[in-house]
Order: sequence, then structure tokens, then C-alpha cells
Amino acid sequence: MYSCRIHVKDRLQARKLGVVKVVGPGCPRCQETHRLVIKALAELGLAADLQDVSDYKEMAKLGVMFTPAVVVNNEVLCQGRIPGIRELKKWFEERASG
Repeated sequence: MYSCRIHVKDRLQARKLGVVKVVGPGCPRCQETHRLVIKALAELGLAADLQDVSDYKEMAKLGVMFTPAVVVNNEVLCQGRIPGIRELKKWFEERASG
């Protein structure tokens, strides 16, 4: 599992989203989903712990049957397709704190 933290430097108190997981084996669709997640977080100015999950046992624990998938704070928001940027931003806004 790969993990990185996304921070917005130009805001004193960035809003926080928690843990965002992009789930999948690392295929081009998963990479595109990861890119869109980073873009949505940056556009909203949200801080998050972004993780790539490629382990099949971990995918099963999360309840993901189809990839790519987006999981926020252990809630599966999307699986089996690449979500749109507007959709991601809406989900992230609804779950952001701070």
C-alpha cells in the first residue's frame, strides 16, 4: 500500500477529509482515478491522507468487488468506474471537516 499526505500550504487551517483510498491493482484506470482524486483535493483545498490500496485481501476487507474504487474514511463511495471530478468534489465537500 502506498500512502502520501496532501497538504495545502497557502491556507493556515486547511479543512481535513481524513483517509482517502484509491483501490485497484494499479492499472491505467486506477492511475486516472488517483490523479482525479488529487486534483479534486487540491481544488477544494482539503488535506487528506491519500492511500493506494492494491492488496487483494485489503480490497476484500474494504468490501470492494470492482476497481477502481474510491473509499473515504472506510466508506466505499464508488467502485467499478472512474468517478468524475465534480462527483469527487461533491463527495469530499460533504465529508470534509474544519
